[in-house]
Amino acid sequence: ELPPQSAIFDFSSLITVILLFICTCTYVRAFRTSVFDEPVPQGDPDTSRTVRRRGVRAICWKAARIGERISPYVSLSLFAMSCHVLFFK
Repeated sequence: ELPPQSAIFDFSSLITVILLFICTCTYVRAFRTSVFDEPVPQGDPDTSRTVRRRGVRAICWKAARIGERISPYVSLSLFAMSCHVLFFK
């Protein structure tokens, strides 16, 4: 019998983890809009135009934007993955 694989090596589990990450980031950003934004230093001339995003905050911000912008497709993907997990796995 094969040992269980982690979500990194099983494609359907990886897609499920990515979809849940997108939904979680979108949910968190809905309640705290500035949670993924890094504060801009005082005296910066581009404060009105630029918000710097780096590291983990940037990844979470991008995932939240994906969830906000293409939410119907994310919802359909979640529904398809839930059917896959419930009935075929």
